[in-house]
Amino acid sequence: MATAKPQRTPQEVEDIIIRKIFHVTITGESTTTTGVTDSRIVYLELTAAEILSEGKDLLLSRDVMERVLIDRLSGDFPTAGAENSPFQYLLGCYNRAHDEGKKIVNMKDKNLRSEMETVVKQAKKLCVSYCRIHLANPELFASQNSNSGTGRSPLLPLIISECGGGGGMGVFGSGSDTGGVKSPPGFLDEFFRDPDFESLDRILKGLYEELRGNVMKISVLGNFQDSLRALLFLVRLPVGAKSLVSHEWWIPKGVYMNGRAIEMTSILGPFFHISALPDQTFFKSNPDIG
Repeated sequence: MATAKPQRTPQEVEDIIIRKIFHVTITGESTTTTGVTDSRIVYLELTAAEILSEGKDLLLSRDVMERVLIDRLSGDFPTAGAENSPFQYLLGCYNRAHDEGKKIVNMKDKNLRSEMETVVKQAKKLCVSYCRIHLANPELFASQNSNSGTGRSPLLPLIISECGGGGGMGVFGSGSDTGGVKSPPGFLDEFFRDPDFESLDRILKGLYEELRGNVMKISVLGNFQDSLRALLFLVRLPVGAKSLVSHEWWIPKGVYMNGRAIEMTSILGPFFHISALPDQTFFKSNPDIG
């Protein structure tokens, strides 16, 4: 007679789900639940030592979830590949949490399902929270593969992709390449839902400046649509509209400020500059319309 497979305890199930979401281990095992070795799984040796020193079992739980996430973000793990970038790692965690949430629905034990749904929600919330922290303070959790210092926000390709752009090309091939990156379901909604304006304002202002720069020298023959869609996406958000009108470049001030100067220096000016009509040589955009 076949021996019944031992039932996992709720603590063990919670440990497995957290390990799968955050791609970490505190036992040194870098294998998945199917026994396949995964180089993206990082061993947090110091975290494990701390947990043992507290007299706790080496099982991941909600109580240590944030500590584990901070330790993972604070280290530099070359074997993690693309996910050595803090933002890409957090985005990947959110995506895996979403996938785990879909699997949990099939659990027969209602109490266990409810507990694990809480775990997934907490994981998602932490991922979004630390994405905001990292984007507002790029120097935090900076790694060798981080986007900090490039002046480009890794959030913008997600917004462009969400708006249906990213693969579009202008008449002469100019386009916004998002690298095939897509926002996990619900990520952007949760990201911009934070009621704390200060936590998002710096991020939003950076996005507006980047969008302005994207279309600064783009003519009507180029791909300005992706940036325009992203702009519309942001200003539809109450927090996005508030951030835009409070930007110092919303209505630039100066002694010699005229229409042309406002067009060149304000956030929205470059969008209004796009035209099918030829302009003076100095202000011409690309591709040239003649």
